[in-house]
Amino acid sequence: MSRFLKLMSILAIVALIAVPAFAEVQNVKVSGDIDSKMIHRANYDLGVDSSATDKDTWFMSTTRVQIDADLTDNVSTCVRLLNERDWNVESADTNAITLDLASVKMKEMFYAPLTLTIGRQDIRLGSGLVVGDPDTNDAVAGVTAPITASDLSSRKSFDAIRATLDYNPLVMDVIFAKINASTIGTLNNNDDTNLYGINAAYKFNKYNSEAEAYMISKVNRSAAGSLTDTVDVYGVRGSLEPISKLVVNGELAMQRGDYVDTANTKVDRSAWAADAAASYAIDYKWSPKIGLAYVYRSGIKSEDEGDPVASKYKAWDTMCEDQTHGIVANEILDGNNDGGDSNSQIINAMVSVVPVQDLTFTVDYYHFLLAQKWANGSTRTMNGSTAYKVTDRKSLGSEVDLSLAYAYTEDVKLGLTAGYFVPGAAFDAANDKTASTVMADVKVAF
Repeated sequence: MSRFLKLMSILAIVALIAVPAFAEVQNVKVSGDIDSKMIHRANYDLGVDSSATDKDTWFMSTTRVQIDADLTDNVSTCVRLLNERDWNVESADTNAITLDLASVKMKEMFYAPLTLTIGRQDIRLGSGLVVGDPDTNDAVAGVTAPITASDLSSRKSFDAIRATLDYNPLVMDVIFAKINASTIGTLNNNDDTNLYGINAAYKFNKYNSEAEAYMISKVNRSAAGSLTDTVDVYGVRGSLEPISKLVVNGELAMQRGDYVDTANTKVDRSAWAADAAASYAIDYKWSPKIGLAYVYRSGIKSEDEGDPVASKYKAWDTMCEDQTHGIVANEILDGNNDGGDSNSQIINAMVSVVPVQDLTFTVDYYHFLLAQKWANGSTRTMNGSTAYKVTDRKSLGSEVDLSLAYAYTEDVKLGLTAGYFVPGAAFDAANDKTASTVMADVKVAF
């Protein structure tokens, strides 16, 4: 009998070991959205190839499914799957279901105010000037060209560790993100690109105001030769509502660090950026709202780009920005020192009205100027691979964006957008065609 009991005890222990352990799930939420777009674009090369008709119309869809699960002891997980594809373009990339989010969040970990989030996650600091999209908002991360309109990609997640300290009204975030793992598995080959940073935000009771200060560093060890390219950003941002419905905000940041030029020479960085904006919602028929904004990003003279004798690199590095200044210009003026998110002065005026319930009509006007001129008669490769002919003038051009947004139901949003970019004197007469886009979209959230 005793042997039988011993045998049963051993079998019970083995059975317990063999049974897989599952976390207790208290709550599971499934959500997502499907966004379908019709896109028509014309003359995005501004007339570079005069013999070709630079226009096309196509459709694309973005589909996301997200699962959030609350576990025990302040532990939760988030997984989101994403597919972005142009219609009827069949390939391994367009049909791929990519892992957009995959993170675990642990609240009150070791210390009541501390929340730790580990894994693939969305990180957007402030206005998105420095951190918001790992490869900037006019490119697609992680996969090979799944969509033609890369500037419309919804994939913005970081592989990161984020520690949040909530001392309400002060909230501090410490982040580490892997931007590019480069070569893995090779000993003594430290060639990754990493992002480090701390952001402190404080909300005030008076004037509905807030302030932020941050220090962010991007360290690229895969630069030319054995040199390390670093971008250290120090900035402050704030907003307030001094009177009812008038919102004023501003941001100021500077970049320091080491720039590795095309001649494999290291020079000092010295760049800066500034944003200033104000908007006012008028309590009147059609709920009109007006806004005015100014954007500055420092630049470098084109003859000093890549020049090893230049004393400092002054062009603002776009880092991991997630901002859009004009739906057409955002794609055309897309890189460092290209006059959009770097080497630019942008004046923006906006007005919106609600003529009928659930329908909003918005007009945005942008005027673009270079902070530093380009070399006369040279070419600049922007918009992926387009070589634009340019002059030594500062006027880049103007853009008008018109948009209609209609809330068909609480779950369905309809939109229609048209944008027109007229090149300025900074572009050669051979590149003077107006670039345009017209886009209609239907978005369903569930």
